[in-house]
Amino acid sequence: MRRTDVPLNTAVGVRELCAWQVVRGIVWVQTRHSQHAKRLAKRKDGRLVVRGVAGGFLRTFEFRHSLAGAVRVMARYTAAEETANEGLGGARCPRTNRNPESVVGSQSRRQIGSSGAGAGMTTGSSVQRGGGER
Repeated sequence: MRRTDVPLNTAVGVRELCAWQVVRGIVWVQTRHSQHAKRLAKRKDGRLVVRGVAGGFLRTFEFRHSLAGAVRVMARYTAAEETANEGLGGARCPRTNRNPESVVGSQSRRQIGSSGAGAGMTTGSSVQRGGGER
């Protein structure tokens, strides 16, 4: 395994999720994203050391790892954010022009009464229950 010689207190990552080595063997991982903070808090090998309240969401966690281990965790967390089709450059599904008259069962979903308390009311697929007027 190759050791990376990054100076202490040099941050790696992006603004939303970054890490730096405080001392040899201790890494702090900082996030501004609540979902990353929830995932980091669930890890048994770390603890919350800083909770920011002024200026937006901020959490910093301490882990007993090398900086390379923190970089692997950050890569896993940021890879989970990307969608499977992100590489397609915003491909869109083709549009279809539906004719509302041709939809099967569209008339069976509407029940229009001609008299009584519910005259003129349209009901969907929900079932109306009750014992009458109140």
